[in-house]
Amino acid sequence: MQYLHELFAQKTPYLQWLMTQGTKTYRQNGEHIYRLPFSSCMDNLKYDDLKDAKGVIPEEEIFLFVKEGGSASGNAETVFLEVFSQNIEAVLAYADEDYRADLFELYGMDEGSFPDEVTAPYRIAGTKTYRGAPWFKPDFSPDTLASFFYIGSIFAVKSNVIIALMREHGGSEISIYELVYRIFMECIDNPEQIIHIQEALYTNDSLDAAEEIISSGRIKELYAQANVNRKNGDRNIADAKVSIVIPSKDNAKVLQKCIQTLVGYTRWRNYEIIIVDNGSSDEQRLWITNMIDAINHDGKGLKGPYKNINGKYIYEKMNFNFSKMCNRGAAAASGEYLLFLNDDIEIMDTDEGAKWLEYMMEYAAKSHIGAVGAKLYYPPSADNDVYKIQHAGITNMGIGPAHKLGGMTDKGCLYHGHNSLNYDMIAVTAACMLIRSSVFDETGGFDEEFAVAYNDVEVCFRLYSKGYFNVQVNDAVLIHHESLSRGHDTSPEKARRLNDEKRKLYNKYPSLKAQDPFYSPNLVQWRKDVEYNTGYLYDYDRLKIPETPDNKKARDVFRRHDFRKFLQSEFKLAAKIYDRIAGYNNLMLSIDSIEHDESITGEDIITVNGWYVVKNADNANIPRKLWLIDENRDSDFGRVYEFEIAPKLREDVEELFGNDNNANSRTKNTALAGIQVSFEKNAIEQGIYSIGVLCRDKLVCDKENRIEI
Repeated sequence: MQYLHELFAQKTPYLQWLMTQGTKTYRQNGEHIYRLPFSSCMDNLKYDDLKDAKGVIPEEEIFLFVKEGGSASGNAETVFLEVFSQNIEAVLAYADEDYRADLFELYGMDEGSFPDEVTAPYRIAGTKTYRGAPWFKPDFSPDTLASFFYIGSIFAVKSNVIIALMREHGGSEISIYELVYRIFMECIDNPEQIIHIQEALYTNDSLDAAEEIISSGRIKELYAQANVNRKNGDRNIADAKVSIVIPSKDNAKVLQKCIQTLVGYTRWRNYEIIIVDNGSSDEQRLWITNMIDAINHDGKGLKGPYKNINGKYIYEKMNFNFSKMCNRGAAAASGEYLLFLNDDIEIMDTDEGAKWLEYMMEYAAKSHIGAVGAKLYYPPSADNDVYKIQHAGITNMGIGPAHKLGGMTDKGCLYHGHNSLNYDMIAVTAACMLIRSSVFDETGGFDEEFAVAYNDVEVCFRLYSKGYFNVQVNDAVLIHHESLSRGHDTSPEKARRLNDEKRKLYNKYPSLKAQDPFYSPNLVQWRKDVEYNTGYLYDYDRLKIPETPDNKKARDVFRRHDFRKFLQSEFKLAAKIYDRIAGYNNLMLSIDSIEHDESITGEDIITVNGWYVVKNADNANIPRKLWLIDENRDSDFGRVYEFEIAPKLREDVEELFGNDNNANSRTKNTALAGIQVSFEKNAIEQGIYSIGVLCRDKLVCDKENRIEI
């Protein structure tokens, strides 16, 4: 039963997260709250809707909007009242939400797969339904609101704000969307007046509601009707010139593809191309020079419509420094806008693909926006035209900046449109980044201390710190042949450099360490996660403190282990017989990865991932320990570090050995056979360590992976 409880828990992280929230207490205050039901953000709010039973509109109270087709939590009114009482300047507050459905719809499990005593504590009272699919929303996000009504199903507004906007509107009614958008625009310089309550205070009655995101096109119509741009207004971009800065070295063929698709497929025509080269060979330098000359002479001898496009070539031998190269290009630019573009970007040959720069310019022209990014695809395989996402914005997780949705197929609606709608984000990638030249100059350009990594994130952090919003424009889609420019680099040197530059980034922006207003703290923070999963910490997620096994126990284990190694190297047949008699042939260990990351405290964290299964046995609740064994041990048992292995769900392992419900399988209960052990590097003495798992006094070591401290 313990196994089933743990298995259910690991398949339902949101239910476990809810259990940890407990009951929060809120004090009452003297204000009153009035509920206003609505069915859609398209509904019109009428002046008479605000009147109480006496026909009076209460000017010092709060209106709580609650969408039909779901229910507010029992304490929702109290929470909203408390939020407004604690935030005197607040004018609007909104909360997170979730959905109710049966166990299969939400979590892919049949109700009968678990006994009632396991599932009953998690059900919605009096039903066989559960809560799930949480929507943890971002904080104040004006450009996300311009895409769709992300405020959602429950929010509250001060009554005097509604009355003032209605009077300003000059009519007796206003759409709910327009009301909220006008409030957002009024608060764009004071975002603290919009409060995001990071609690799920509303539960939708059906998962179908998750698909009912208002279409971007309709919202844009309302946005145009609202006519609520900032005092500086949106700039006229019809004739604006864009300077496209492309850093490149010894990459002529890739660069050629980039430029040919750029000029061949891009509908925006007023731009110049600036190639910044930090030391190509003479042959490649000559090729680029000839290409730029051809561009400047209407593309003679080249494919594509090069007319009216100017080209510049900046050649300067220096060590690779992406930031410096971008700054060199920006200094030579004559456009009102700067587009930083990797040389391994390819423009898509489609009607929508041709509009990519127009879509980005629509946002870059707005006075409150800093950097604008595009959605980038990995190139499709030769036999598959399905695109996978390489970049759809950068979030600032507890482990540091991370591309979201990376590697996911661009199908459907991924976490409320993060793959299809345009979202405010803390950062976007400089593989394709658009910014007004005036803003770039005002904020100081790229920081040349960030030569290789996090230079784009640093720019975006700086823009955000100065009050600008960075936007991920998923309408603009390009192909990114990632790492063709500089090649893949998975060396330890790269890992150290990344950690050094990440440390430098947070030293410069300490207030943004593990903070991202556009990524909820209730989502995963401390492990790599391209999706938007609930950040519930299981026991295996927590840092482990190494222990030292008892000397006698270690000595006995190593005598058996060394004897087995001797047989394996000298007497193959005897080794097979010994393994069968001793049961070693039933023990299966796989170490999938060893990850090195830096924690929020600045400590280097090592995480060992893998799985361990005992074949022809029931694997439920088998105690296992991870051993790190010093390969240069100078005694008969050596220096050993021991870690408890907590159960971890590995459905792929369960598939490998047969489903737990398969009566014909002799290997049982393998779903929790995963290994994930994280520890601080400085908790281990220097050395080279083999990795093994100790189970029932038998030690099995992985032959391929080692840890060097």
